[in-house]
Amino acid sequence: MKILLCSLFLALCSLFYAQNVDDNKVNFAYIQLPAKKIDPSWKTYKVIYNHLYKDANNDSLKMLDVRKQQELAKFNAEYAVWKQKKDVIDKDYYTKMAAYEKTINSGGTATMPTAPVYPPAPVYDPNLKVQQHTELKEAELASKVKLQGYEVGEGGLLVLVDLYPLRGNRIVERKTGSGATTKYEYTYQYTLPVGLTVTSSDGTVLYKEILFDQERNDMINKFGSRYEYLAWKIDHEATFFQEMESKARSYAFSEVDRILNDQFGFVKMNRETEVYSIKKYKSYEYSDVTEAYTLTTQALSLVAKDRNRSSATAKIEQAIAKWKSILEESNLYDEKARINDKITAMIHCNLSELYIWKGDFSSADLELNLALNSGVFKFKNESERRRDFFTLQKNRWEVNYL
Repeated sequence: MKILLCSLFLALCSLFYAQNVDDNKVNFAYIQLPAKKIDPSWKTYKVIYNHLYKDANNDSLKMLDVRKQQELAKFNAEYAVWKQKKDVIDKDYYTKMAAYEKTINSGGTATMPTAPVYPPAPVYDPNLKVQQHTELKEAELASKVKLQGYEVGEGGLLVLVDLYPLRGNRIVERKTGSGATTKYEYTYQYTLPVGLTVTSSDGTVLYKEILFDQERNDMINKFGSRYEYLAWKIDHEATFFQEMESKARSYAFSEVDRILNDQFGFVKMNRETEVYSIKKYKSYEYSDVTEAYTLTTQALSLVAKDRNRSSATAKIEQAIAKWKSILEESNLYDEKARINDKITAMIHCNLSELYIWKGDFSSADLELNLALNSGVFKFKNESERRRDFFTLQKNRWEVNYL
């Protein structure tokens, strides 16, 4: 028991004297570099939309004309047969009525023949329609796809967006639950491909893909009964296709814009990360850490000023130098040292962030590994969290600047 109490006392003392790390969430903007190599001379872009769905509309109208002719021919043939049957019935009725009329006119008595019953007459609907895709106007397309980091103009990148028709569209029912919890879920299944081609001013194809060529599912609604759905359908039938088409196109344009900018754009992004410092500690003075922290946040606030972060380079180097000078005092074997293993791991994490924005990924990788292998759980986890972001930035930097 005495040994246990002694151990607990030593642990409490260790916590009492341990330096407390300040977790500071720092938000700053940066310019995400494109995934493709960009020639510095490419400063403008132009988007051209190819309305391929119009061909589908024209084909549908041609098919409608054919269908109308077929329906009319079918109606005429069925009407001729029906008219022939009607004439036979009418002739029989008129013969009976003639005999009845003669008997009555002669002063006799007779029962009036029953009025004729005809077979159902054929019906021709002159209002046959086909579903037409809504035509997109150039004015409304102007804001759909924008390449960030460029000006709209001739002589730069040419972006061709092929707008295909909606196809394979159908409504699918799915029954869920049981008893009182039974629901009927309706989804709209469709495919809406969009072609995206990017060429340079000399005609070189830089990117060419048909996007979204897989079936998508959009939720329509959930109902407690199939008949609720059928009643809902009557109210929405006139506008349903246009509403679902608009929703599908909105998603497609958003994704085309995202993909285009991911590949070629210089997109201003926001980064939230931890930059660590030390809370006040009575046994040591940490004004140098506070100064290094301040230099770090100042440096990070400058990285969005230009694509290669040159405006931030001087301040980044000052911050790195300050952290490095503090690391010279590092003592990994004395937890009561001013710069002990925990503070050392903290500095490695801070340095990794700075090196990323300097474009020195070998040093950033080294600092992440030092934090990962420090044995300090907090900074081991932080190092792992930063790895994916580090890899993404490294890949984009090397594409554009190596």
